[in-house]
Amino acid sequence: MPPRRCCTNGRNSDAHSDILSRESMLHIRRRAYYVPRRKKERPTNMKSLPKELLFEILLRLPADHLYQRARLVCRRWYHIIHSHAFINAQMHGATYGLLLSPLNDNHTLPLYVTADAYGGIHTSELNHIFKLGVLATCNGLVLELDDGDYQSRSLVIVNPATKQSFLLPPLPTGVAYSLDQYGFAYSAASLAYKVIAPYTVHHSPPHLEIDYGLDVLTVGVDESWRHVEVHHLPDHLRPFFDEAPLTSEGFLHWGSGRFCATMDVETEIITLSEAPYEYNECDYYYLSTGRCLSLLVACGDLSWEVWEMKAETGEWRKALPNVDLGAQKCWNQQFAPQDGRVLEPLGWVKYPHVLALYFDDFYWKESRPCIFYNIYTHQLHSIELPKSYTERYAAFVHKNSLLF
Repeated sequence: MPPRRCCTNGRNSDAHSDILSRESMLHIRRRAYYVPRRKKERPTNMKSLPKELLFEILLRLPADHLYQRARLVCRRWYHIIHSHAFINAQMHGATYGLLLSPLNDNHTLPLYVTADAYGGIHTSELNHIFKLGVLATCNGLVLELDDGDYQSRSLVIVNPATKQSFLLPPLPTGVAYSLDQYGFAYSAASLAYKVIAPYTVHHSPPHLEIDYGLDVLTVGVDESWRHVEVHHLPDHLRPFFDEAPLTSEGFLHWGSGRFCATMDVETEIITLSEAPYEYNECDYYYLSTGRCLSLLVACGDLSWEVWEMKAETGEWRKALPNVDLGAQKCWNQQFAPQDGRVLEPLGWVKYPHVLALYFDDFYWKESRPCIFYNIYTHQLHSIELPKSYTERYAAFVHKNSLLF
């Protein structure tokens, strides 16, 4: 048996362990002088971003910026922005604002009013002039008369953000259509847009009667307008069609007083609903939120109850706290009218956050402010409309999109 040697630390060691110790020390010395080289870092830029991340970043841009600027940056951006997935995601992610358009004015750009996450009000001009005003809106598309010529009886669908347009077949002859009664809605079940044109027929003597009807066109499918029967409606409700319908997701609504007629755009069936309960000598205001129909019922001076309809059943439910401007001190100090003008609801901006109101006085020509009331913070904001808005103007829920 070989003799054992004693280490300086007192532990026993043999020749094999000495060899291992020398190799270990050599390995340690080599590692002490070894500095690993860093791999060359690739610079991070937009080109190196994954497609999914770039997709989400581009969704944050407004539709008009996407179409006029972003899609022209490079081929990669162009293909992403023009993909069906991106267009649908951008449309569903966009929030509704309020489109204000003066009637019978072919020189003034429409105003688009939006609200941010903090309730701040932002106004911008749409870079598109509607020759005879906006007739109806749906998912960022706008219905207007072709070339501003009412006699041509032709309608056109326009996307103000992309400047694209689609001409519809001429309206039928022999009946009377009103300039401000058209409806425009989208059916998600059939993936189709439909335009509704209410009309009247005046009978000759001896029976001086007026018949009401609806013509419907499925955009891109029908080559001519189809007739929809409304004779099953009670006689006192047929004049509903003298007013422009309100558009919500999949439905059109004609509201007057305590009653509302609702058309399912997919089935083209019209049903009737009644306000939750009867108010004594109260005013009713039907406003579209974009996604559904709301009802504001006057319950005092500058005070309204807010209801919301479930269109599939026609049921109403109390949606929000009462809108009460009479209790707002800032209203009394800054915006209260001194000449008898009446303040009325105009439309929703990013429902249910901000309600727009206006002074309904056709003969008041000096200036025409628009009041915006934040439901949750109770803040009031006012904007002065351009001089052309001292005449009549219309308000529509609208979102900027890339659809076409």
